[in-house]
Amino acid sequence: MTVVGLGARSRRLVTAYLLIGPAMLATIAFLLVPMVLSAYWSLTDYNGLTAPTFVGLHNYVSLFRDPRFLQALGNTVVFVLLGMTLGPALGLCAALLLNEHIKGRAFFRTAIFLPVTTSLVVVATVWKMLLNDQGIVNAALSVVGLHGHAWLADPSTALYAVIVVSVWQGLGFEAVVFLAALQSIPHDLYDAARVDGAGSWRRFRHVTLPGLRPTMLFVFVIGIIGSFQIFDQVFVMTQGGPVGATNTIVYYLIDRFQALELGRASAVAYVLLIILATLSAIQFRLFEERDT
Repeated sequence: MTVVGLGARSRRLVTAYLLIGPAMLATIAFLLVPMVLSAYWSLTDYNGLTAPTFVGLHNYVSLFRDPRFLQALGNTVVFVLLGMTLGPALGLCAALLLNEHIKGRAFFRTAIFLPVTTSLVVVATVWKMLLNDQGIVNAALSVVGLHGHAWLADPSTALYAVIVVSVWQGLGFEAVVFLAALQSIPHDLYDAARVDGAGSWRRFRHVTLPGLRPTMLFVFVIGIIGSFQIFDQVFVMTQGGPVGATNTIVYYLIDRFQALELGRASAVAYVLLIILATLSAIQFRLFEERDT
């Protein structure tokens, strides 16, 4: 290699590092350094005002002895299970309908995606007004002769009300992602299935679902991560109540930070990280096994 060639290659490398340098520095400063600090704080008794005191795994052990954290963990698991069952299922159904040649298809595609573009705080505020005692939901029920309900004030229904709002708000994202995947499946596969005498259900099972497998992995991984991090809707609609019925892991984490229990809050963050990493690895492994 000539000197001129080395000089040109060096200039390209310098240019490349200059372009990615700011992003790398930002990642180190705002992601890696806080993660290392948080890992250290999770092993200490630290309030942000005095020097941290090393306590080992005490914060982690005490978390699983704290009824409030266990309640928050249980609520979050229910939220994830219901949200990631209803959300993708409804999103896939909507995508299948929007993939058909129906009148007003462009309007419905825009309408179903509109909530995704709206702020979570705005969505939660609107639904809080709709679900209150004098809201439209109870008014509509009274019209058909049914009694209203304190949806957000009743511990037995508050969490499910938040789940419904979250599923409604995220439905458009899942529908659009599935719709894009549906349109990428070659039509020749459907034609071949019809020639072989496959009906609608067999075409869906043997052509559509296999074609959607990578998209389903994406939707479930992103959806589960987002569901475990649920906070905005809970903060706006219920403040974690009533009596902790809608308290979630992230809401509990923020509450510990506000109480200056930074060591315990950091431990919660790492418990959440371990849960998400484990679930994501399991999902990747399951989908890999199905592909083999």
